[in-house]
Amino acid sequence: MEGFTNLQVFMGFVRAILYYLTIFTGMIILGTPYIIYKSICGRKSEITNVCSFYFKNVIFKLFGIKIVVEGKENIPKERGFIIVANHASFLDINVIWPALGNTAFIAKAALWKAPVFGWVLNSIGCIPVHKNPRMNAGMGKLVRKRLDDKYNIAVFPEGHRSEDGRMFKFQNGIFRMAKDNKLPLLPITLIGTSECLPKVKWTMNPGVVRIVVHPLQTPESFENTPMNDLRDEMHDLIESALPYKQQEIAQKNLDADTGAKEA
Repeated sequence: MEGFTNLQVFMGFVRAILYYLTIFTGMIILGTPYIIYKSICGRKSEITNVCSFYFKNVIFKLFGIKIVVEGKENIPKERGFIIVANHASFLDINVIWPALGNTAFIAKAALWKAPVFGWVLNSIGCIPVHKNPRMNAGMGKLVRKRLDDKYNIAVFPEGHRSEDGRMFKFQNGIFRMAKDNKLPLLPITLIGTSECLPKVKWTMNPGVVRIVVHPLQTPESFENTPMNDLRDEMHDLIESALPYKQQEIAQKNLDADTGAKEA
């Protein structure tokens, strides 16, 4: 039994290495010429179409990742909205492309320092967030311009990945920008990514990733909602679909029913 467990650990380690190598290889061989082609054509907002195709038809099939999208009817037909999601795995970024389509990201500025990768991030319309708040001045207007240019932008307001899948509190940035610049917000819940590609272990496991798409929050719908309330409401909505939260709610309801019967 121990030997079998060790073999599973080793195979997970090998799959993780191959997963990242496959992504890097695809970025160089397939992504680079596609980026150049779309840039020449003046259609840069369509560049991540190649990501959707590559992950859906190559990588996820090779590594046994199945994506199930719930609430497809909530996905706007017109591009130009902010995707707000929980964050527990590097895989979160990868599953958004085939599930929701062409998307750029708001990400840590440190990622732009990586050779080639920084150029790719710029090319697909990603927006860096700097540690120094002063360097982020005007970001809301830049996001607004991206949306007007028919980009979708994804953001993980927790700021960093959760190690156990439980959500951290949301940071204020994107919600303040949404209020000030009238940005539509599409909340989604990512379930199962940390089991397939956990933060705390160097391993890759086949599995099912569920994506729950909640109703779009238009600027008009939260116009009179204070920023802090909007932030917390979005957090609670996204968290409500996570298994641990649903178990907590079910237990709370069970305890309430038991208490009522005893009374």
